[in-house]
Amino acid sequence: MSTPPTDPEAYRRRQRRRALIGWIGGFVLLAGFVVLVAVGGGGDHERRIVKVPYGDVMTSHDFEEVHLGEEDIVVLERLAQTGRPEELTKEFVLVLFPSPPAGSYCVYWEFSDEQQIFARLCFDKDDGEMIEKRKHNVLHPPVDGQSTVV
Repeated sequence: MSTPPTDPEAYRRRQRRRALIGWIGGFVLLAGFVVLVAVGGGGDHERRIVKVPYGDVMTSHDFEEVHLGEEDIVVLERLAQTGRPEELTKEFVLVLFPSPPAGSYCVYWEFSDEQQIFARLCFDKDDGEMIEKRKHNVLHPPVDGQSTVV
């Protein structure tokens, strides 16, 4: 059984056509992806991004160096850590502090140089400005939700 003779020029044309279809299809997919990213990225609000590694330990000196009114990006980059978000913070720490202020997010810290002392820094969700700075000792639970406001 022998194979029928084939025309090498026709075979080359088919191969070129297949390659061209592949390249055009890949380009169309890439262009579609770029359009989706461009459309999806256009929001009405600016998203604040803090690019520092996760960590939740600071010194008492670090705590004294942060001030109300500073932006979250400035504070967290200076501390070189993000703090522990509320959803990842243990309950025994959360009960030390009153409810967070409305329209804010808070991060929690443990002091490395003072045992059993925890701090909470709260920032405004819209502009990132620090609106609250508190610390408290686990060994001396707060009375009626009062913690040390600094």
